[in-house]
Amino acid sequence: MRVEERERSGPVGALLRPGLALLIGVAGLLAIRLDAAQQPTRAENPQATATAEPGMKTGAEDTLAVITQSRSTNTRGYQVVIRNDGSATVEISGASFAGRAEPPRSQQFPAGTIDVKTLRRLLEEVGDVSKIPTGGCAKSVSFGTRTEITHAGKTSGDLQCIRRQSAEGDQASMQADEALGAFVRTTLGQLRINDRRFVRSP
Repeated sequence: MRVEERERSGPVGALLRPGLALLIGVAGLLAIRLDAAQQPTRAENPQATATAEPGMKTGAEDTLAVITQSRSTNTRGYQVVIRNDGSATVEISGASFAGRAEPPRSQQFPAGTIDVKTLRRLLEEVGDVSKIPTGGCAKSVSFGTRTEITHAGKTSGDLQCIRRQSAEGDQASMQADEALGAFVRTTLGQLRINDRRFVRSP
């Protein structure tokens, strides 16, 4: 045993030990490089999921309210989609006259056009817009229109015909309903939506 120990610790052993250490070092370096090459793949998956989730949001989620205006003899019907940043898209229906069709058209309004802070407050005060008392006002059969608002999956009656409640009714609710109707009228007037039906010369 003592002879073998002397041989290991002799010149041959001295030559083997650096080689063995070099092999161990190279193996460790390869393991580190392999692990580093795999880490970007593991890191990319959570990031891809995080960026994909916002992209799955639909336009409806960014919509605060939709105002619908019906058509009349001289005007086209349209919808105003109001988004949370105050921007709006107006989709105007098509029209026809004397067998000639005019295609639908749209108007775009940038962020900040609509006072969404006030609109959001009024909608919160009103609550369920479908419960706004409406009806009972006289209108022209040909030129009369309806103005409705949709919010949180509920649609109001005609905001042009909000009924005043009796003195015993909830005055705060009545004031909120009328304030919302006035806001809608003012907003449509400010947008100056081109809803006219154009008569083309033959």
